[in-house]
Amino acid sequence: MSRPAAAFVAFFTLFGATASSARADEPNTPAKSLETALKALERGAFDEAIDRLELLADQGFVHPDASFDRAVLYVRRARSQAARPGDLGRAAAALSETLLLRPSDEAAETALERVQSEIARKRAREGAQPVTVRPTLGRALAGILPEDVWAIAALVGSLVATLGLVVRRLTERSSSRLAGAIAAALGLGVLTIGASLTLAARHFRRVSDPAIVVVPEARLLDANGAPIVPKNGIPEHVAVPEGAAVEVRERQGDLAQVEWGPIRGWVSLGQLRLLARP
Repeated sequence: MSRPAAAFVAFFTLFGATASSARADEPNTPAKSLETALKALERGAFDEAIDRLELLADQGFVHPDASFDRAVLYVRRARSQAARPGDLGRAAAALSETLLLRPSDEAAETALERVQSEIARKRAREGAQPVTVRPTLGRALAGILPEDVWAIAALVGSLVATLGLVVRRLTERSSSRLAGAIAAALGLGVLTIGASLTLAARHFRRVSDPAIVVVPEARLLDANGAPIVPKNGIPEHVAVPEGAAVEVRERQGDLAQVEWGPIRGWVSLGQLRLLARP
């Protein structure tokens, strides 16, 4: 079925989107769950609608449309009398998941930016200081493009380098030999960068799982569960704000070790939403 009309209208109401996209058919059972959730949304029964889609996710159903619709429900509830702490963070998590599953979804990207802006305004109204944490250089470079794109770049670089070496070896003309040498050098450079960042992206994917903070603030803890004290280079902001993207590196019981930019610490798993990936 196409993305349910009610959710699509809700998105336009919330964010003023101007684009539409066709959606793939879904299996019958998930489709019924989505339909039931949207009927509950029309009645204003936000909790029931959200429970339906959360149950669908718990059952292992992963699809960008389901994640998008879940985000719509959380934003609608956040703006209603039934709002709960962390609703906007859960909306940000659902939209981040949509983009992991469908990176080309411009509507989800726009919606995520607006949700993050709304979280920032909410924190400002509550007197919380804005916190900006940049990812480490390695993650930033590897995350510029998807892992598969870096791999394709490495392949293209390899082909160009090979072609350049062949031309240089087989031709006698100085201009052609020079062109072959330049092509080989450029191809080797692209191969080196593409291969390095492919390996880096694969490493980060294997050692960590993306997650979003879904509470107003997630206090960073040590491995024993005690709050981290700001010292020895640890910044004053030892709480991760709602909607922040973190990488889960390890789990121990109810705690998860997270990487938040250059900062590492432990938080309660219940304060995070782990994102589904393709």
